[in-house]
Amino acid sequence: MEFFKRIFAKKKNQEVVKIAENNEKKIQCNSENCGCKSCEHKEEKSGDYLKNICIQIETIPCEPNPYFVVNDESAKFFEEFEIRMTTIYRMYSINSIFLKEYQKVSRESLTSTRDNEKEFSKYSKCYFINNNAFKEIHHMSNLLNIFMIFEVLLKNITKDIAYDKHLDLEEIQNKNMSYLNSYILFLEEAMKNRFSLDENERNFIGIVRKIRNDYLHDYMTEIPESIEKEIVKIFNLRTGKRITVDEYFIENTCKIFGEIAKRLESSYWEYKNKFLEK
Repeated sequence: MEFFKRIFAKKKNQEVVKIAENNEKKIQCNSENCGCKSCEHKEEKSGDYLKNICIQIETIPCEPNPYFVVNDESAKFFEEFEIRMTTIYRMYSINSIFLKEYQKVSRESLTSTRDNEKEFSKYSKCYFINNNAFKEIHHMSNLLNIFMIFEVLLKNITKDIAYDKHLDLEEIQNKNMSYLNSYILFLEEAMKNRFSLDENERNFIGIVRKIRNDYLHDYMTEIPESIEKEIVKIFNLRTGKRITVDEYFIENTCKIFGEIAKRLESSYWEYKNKFLEK
């Protein structure tokens, strides 16, 4: 009797494994629809326009951000800035992959509804709202995050050096200018001959700050013509190019803020070593 129990148990286990394998095959993308192509499962469809997205994304991307990496030993606020920049960089990359595929599949789905007036009307409204808003939110949220971590870095360096000079942060936060500009002014004075911003960097920080404030307070995403001209000069673009907050703008923001952070780190340690010698 025990022998037959073992045989039946073995057979049952084999069936369970077989069912699991079959289910896995149904879920996995085949060679025709993997690699960022749409993956359709007929049993899940309630209309010809409905499609599933199947994309391949590395779940643990370990590459460092290309904009700022701390020296072997550094202050905690520089290490935190690197971690935050890396997180934003990875999140932005993953979302960009998803949105690109989502919009491609959405266009295919919208085309599929053209023979059905009711479905086309319903789906086109959804499509155009998503198509217009998703990218804008994607880019602007990243710009807000990049600006935030840059401002926090400046604040933390300012707080540290202010402590050396027996000053409170509130004494440095000038009421007649933004906190960010107050921090920059203080750091340039405190680390004189070691750290300063050039005119392009100063103008660009002001531009990003204005874009960020307009978006936060009024959902404004249009960049004024006067600011467009400034960006064209800073990025060395052709005159008349329409400037928007897109991949190129995000890339350049990360590069410029990363370069400033590198100089800040170097200047900070020059200042600190000299301060500790006293």
